[in-house]
Amino acid sequence: MGCQWCEEPCTVRAEAKKLFENRFKASREFGVRLDAVEFKSLSQEDNLSLVAEFTEKEIRDAVWQCEGSKSPRPDGFNFNFIKNSWEVLKVEIVATLANFHATGYIPKGCNASFIALVPKVRDPILLEQYRPISLVGAMYKIISKVLARRIKQVLSSITDESQSAFIKDRGILDSVLMANEVVEDLKRGGRSGLCLKADFEKAYDSASWAFL
Repeated sequence: MGCQWCEEPCTVRAEAKKLFENRFKASREFGVRLDAVEFKSLSQEDNLSLVAEFTEKEIRDAVWQCEGSKSPRPDGFNFNFIKNSWEVLKVEIVATLANFHATGYIPKGCNASFIALVPKVRDPILLEQYRPISLVGAMYKIISKVLARRIKQVLSSITDESQSAFIKDRGILDSVLMANEVVEDLKRGGRSGLCLKADFEKAYDSASWAFL
């Protein structure tokens, strides 16, 4: 089926919605169960560190870790404003995170997102040539950053040694070198083997929450 050029806003919105709904919806075709898999677990000390109350220092560190000149929030303020006005704003920011810690609830509006399409090529003409990103407010970013920094401290202790990517002090090229050595060993020994390449494109965006 050939492509049809479309400029009418309602049609463009409908086509974009349909495309990304189909791309990111959960698939029932491959039902994987991990009932028999034994996962590593956190120590009691690590668990307590994850659920401890937020300190002003770690909240401030999370704020300073955010790029200050990126797109502003819907109200027009970016992180440079928050950093420059920290002494004035910190009381309310710390109180907001304390309330989130106590209730596990984010006030309505704080986690609202604006979806924008970023072109992946120089002159995009197809919807497939755009990447969707979510523009979120500063408070949501601060909460996410604080939680992510805590998880980062314990992640290596529960991640398998064979995973070489997305973990601090591990490099994805280690897996490439290991795979090359395995292939060379098979060739030298005159043995047969099977190489399987898994495509991790959109791996996080298409994760099934029910599976997790």
